[in-house]
Amino acid sequence: MEAKRITMFWTIKKFAIQFLLIFFILSPIFSLPSRKELKEIKVLPRSEIFFTQMENCYVLEIPDVEPGKVQMDLPELPLGTRFISSKKEEFIAADGKRGTQISLWFTFTESAQTRLSPLMTRINGRTYFFEFEPTYVYENPNLISPVIDIVFDEQKNIVTDKKTGQKSLTVKKGEKISFTAQIRYAAQIYDFKWILPKDSIFKETKRFDFAFGNRKITEFTAESQKLASFEWQILKEGEYSLPEVFAETLSYNGAKKRIYTPKDTIIIVKSNENQLPGTSSLKDSEIFESAFQKTGSQDISEKNSERSKEEYAKLAEKETRSILQKLFGKKFAIFAGGTVLSVPEEKITGQNFAGGQKVSITEQAGDWSFIECKEFSGWTKNDNIFEIK
Repeated sequence: MEAKRITMFWTIKKFAIQFLLIFFILSPIFSLPSRKELKEIKVLPRSEIFFTQMENCYVLEIPDVEPGKVQMDLPELPLGTRFISSKKEEFIAADGKRGTQISLWFTFTESAQTRLSPLMTRINGRTYFFEFEPTYVYENPNLISPVIDIVFDEQKNIVTDKKTGQKSLTVKKGEKISFTAQIRYAAQIYDFKWILPKDSIFKETKRFDFAFGNRKITEFTAESQKLASFEWQILKEGEYSLPEVFAETLSYNGAKKRIYTPKDTIIIVKSNENQLPGTSSLKDSEIFESAFQKTGSQDISEKNSERSKEEYAKLAEKETRSILQKLFGKKFAIFAGGTVLSVPEEKITGQNFAGGQKVSITEQAGDWSFIECKEFSGWTKNDNIFEIK
């Protein structure tokens, strides 16, 4: 009987030892988060915005697992993505729970929406796949310059050539084109101007706060800032580039740069013989007359303030062009006052300006010259200018 008791005792003791061994072996598995919990864990970007040519960090946090029990294999990386380094360490969550935190650093060469393949991780010998959160990688603000964008009110009418990428907008002669100039990647604006397009009526209808330079952006944003809205009527058939709008800007890297309207869109102007509803039916001369009407007293006051043409001629004689200006064919003149028009035609009613300004001559056609200065630009008779030699 005693022998039977001893045998039973050792049998129970053996079973207990085996049970304890199995428990201690399997207890780490039992302490893991459930499969459902692990499936919901993602590899998250550490910052809201990723940039090209910079180290960007993703973070994976696995609760209730010691760092020593976690191994990982990097996924196959897309072209332009490079792995830099990784770090595995213990972390303590806000609720006091411990776990493993894995940090991974990558660099990207292209600006685009990026989603890496799942990260394969082994925990206590079992394999799990953790999805990377999709991330948009922006151009490094230290390497990019501000850009002016033109957004038309009728953006849907823009046609893009699939082969060349050239954009075009077709309108009738005299039809109003409304658009807004916007800017991206600029921290601040110092100056904002535009030049009157040829053969056109062109006016600024609204200037927005950012264009006045009163506001500075201190953190990177991909949002465009509105500069000004315009109305444009082209009075001759043909193909036209966008009006020249330019701004003196401060980049995110602190550089100052002048930027111009993009050249990616052309305006195709066709005859208005088959007039579209809502377009202007005025003749060219009538359109100009309505756009440039001025009070008689204003014309008289300008004429009375003019010097004699001989005095303006003497002013031009005293001025000289620099060697570089001569080398690049830059022409300048003293404006003696008179009528400035959008097209070189006498039958068109233009706008009168007093003389005395130094103007640049950008184009000449017969008895006409296209002049530009801060106050105005347009065509005027050669008799109204005295060229600086």
